[in-house]
Amino acid sequence: MKGRKCPNCGAELVLSRSKAMYECPFCGSGFDAEKDEKENISRSMNSFDEEIFRVERDFAEARRKKQTGKCIDTIIYCMNELRTPEKIESMIRSSLLTSSDTAAEGIKEELINTVRPRIDGELKAGERIIFYKDHGIFSKGKEFTVLTDKRFIFFKKKNTLSAYHTEISTLKLSDSGDCAMWYINGDLEKCIMSMDFSGQLTGAAIALACLSCFDQQHDHERIRLI
Repeated sequence: MKGRKCPNCGAELVLSRSKAMYECPFCGSGFDAEKDEKENISRSMNSFDEEIFRVERDFAEARRKKQTGKCIDTIIYCMNELRTPEKIESMIRSSLLTSSDTAAEGIKEELINTVRPRIDGELKAGERIIFYKDHGIFSKGKEFTVLTDKRFIFFKKKNTLSAYHTEISTLKLSDSGDCAMWYINGDLEKCIMSMDFSGQLTGAAIALACLSCFDQQHDHERIRLI
C-alpha cells in the first residue's frame, strides 16, 4: 500500500511480492502484509503480468502439460520474480551449462564459432549474443536461432529472418501436442522453438524478450498471448 511508513525510521515501505511482506529500503526492517494483500500477491505471482501481457486464451490446459506448463510457469516466474533482463540472462546462462546444443559467449562457445561468420554478418553494431540454439541432427549448423539483446534471429539454411523485441505484438502458443513453440506475430516462419526438453529455457527467452521490449520502448502496447 503506497504511503505506508516504517515505524522504526519513517521511510516509505516497499511491498516485496516475492516475500509477501513490506520491507524498508532504508533500515532493512520487514513487516508482514495483511491477509488480503498476501492472497492478492499469491494470485498475481501465478499469473501473467497484466501490465505487459493481454491474455486472450485460457492457458489452463497447456499448463497441465509437462513442457508447455514449465515454459509458461517460467515466463511468469521470470516476469514476476526476476523482473529484469539482466537477471533472466543470468538464469539462462546457468541453464546452458547442462544443455548439449545451446551456447553463449564463454559457454560452449565452440558451437557458436562453427557458424560465427554467418552470425557476425547479421549482427548490428553493439548487438550482443545472449545464446545460440542449434536445431536438429539433420540441420546441424544450418538451422539455428540466436537470441540477442535486441531480437530473435532465425537462420534457416540460406535464409535469415529477424524479430526485434520491440516488434513483438502477439505470441501464439502452438496447439500441437506438448511442445513449447510460440509464433511471433502470427508468422509461422518466426517460431520460438523448444529450446530444451523441459521448456524452461524457452520460457526464459520469451520473458527476456518481452521485458527487453518494454525496457526499450516504454509505451509499447501490451503483448497479446493467444
